[in-house]
Amino acid sequence: MILQATLLLAGLAVASGSICCPPDQFNAYQYVNFVNSTTTVEALYYMVYDGVNQRYLITGDRSNGQVVSTTKVIYDYRQRTAYNIDAQAGTCTTFPIQGNFEDQQSVCVPSEAVPIGPFFYGYNQNRLNAQSYTYNTTSPDGGRQRVTIVVSDAGCIPLVIARTTTGGAGGNSFYQVGYNDFYPGIRDITVFDIPSYC
Repeated sequence: MILQATLLLAGLAVASGSICCPPDQFNAYQYVNFVNSTTTVEALYYMVYDGVNQRYLITGDRSNGQVVSTTKVIYDYRQRTAYNIDAQAGTCTTFPIQGNFEDQQSVCVPSEAVPIGPFFYGYNQNRLNAQSYTYNTTSPDGGRQRVTIVVSDAGCIPLVIARTTTGGAGGNSFYQVGYNDFYPGIRDITVFDIPSYC
């Protein structure tokens, strides 16, 4: 009950132009599927989301066909730079990032989203009540995107996000992410420390 109240209060800090947003800072696991005409990626990532400082971190194992690799990428939108860090090898590469922080990860439900209806997980008193929405957007490379998002009633916690992209430089693709083990706040802020070798 305390966690539900905390999530509800944290969700009241809604971003401008949004129906609802999760807490500004959270940790969660993401199970990701991405498919286009040339690639299929399945991944289990650990995500740390820091909306206060406009950055997020994704780390974990990614299975791309036969290749399994460990990644740690910090996306820092204030610096407009992403850091791809391999702590084991002691290497780091950087690359510029496009777009606005608020548009990344699709964790907020924007004001133009259309409600699809209620969604429920489980049953009886253990049932998790959720809402589903859909909306259209444009990717940084000009692709048209249709996004469907399912969020919890209490706290607007993302549960499932599906994004279909057509056109644009990246071609047609489907991206789906399921969230689990959601935790409001940041357990260890040092995950955002950039190593000296970057």
